[in-house]
Amino acid sequence: MTSDTTDDDYDDEEPTPEELERIRSATPSDAAAVDALILGKCGSRWQKVAMVVGASLDEYDAKFPHLPYVYMQVRMLELVESGALEAQGDVMSMRISEVRLPGSQNVA
Repeated sequence: MTSDTTDDDYDDEEPTPEELERIRSATPSDAAAVDALILGKCGSRWQKVAMVVGASLDEYDAKFPHLPYVYMQVRMLELVESGALEAQGDVMSMRISEVRLPGSQNVA
C-alpha cells in the first residue's frame, strides 16, 4: 500500500465488472482454500471484517493473485449463509461489520 492509499480503497464498493469476471473464474478448490484461510483468521470474539481481510492479505496475495480482495467478502457471505460464520452487519461493508465463529455466547 502506498502512503496515499487508504482502507477505503478496499471498502464498501460493489465489485467492478472486471472483478466479477475474475470472481466467476474461481474454482471450487479456490473457494475451499479461501474459506479455510478466512476461518483460520476468525475466533470466538467478534472481529471487524476489515481485520480478517487485513490479516489474510499476504497469504491471499501469494495463493490467489488471480482473485480480487472482494472475493474474501463474497466467501464470508457464503460462510455466513452456511452457518460456518456468524456476522453482525453487511460483510460487504468491511469496516462496520463483524464476524466470528459460531457457537460463541455473548463474547465481546
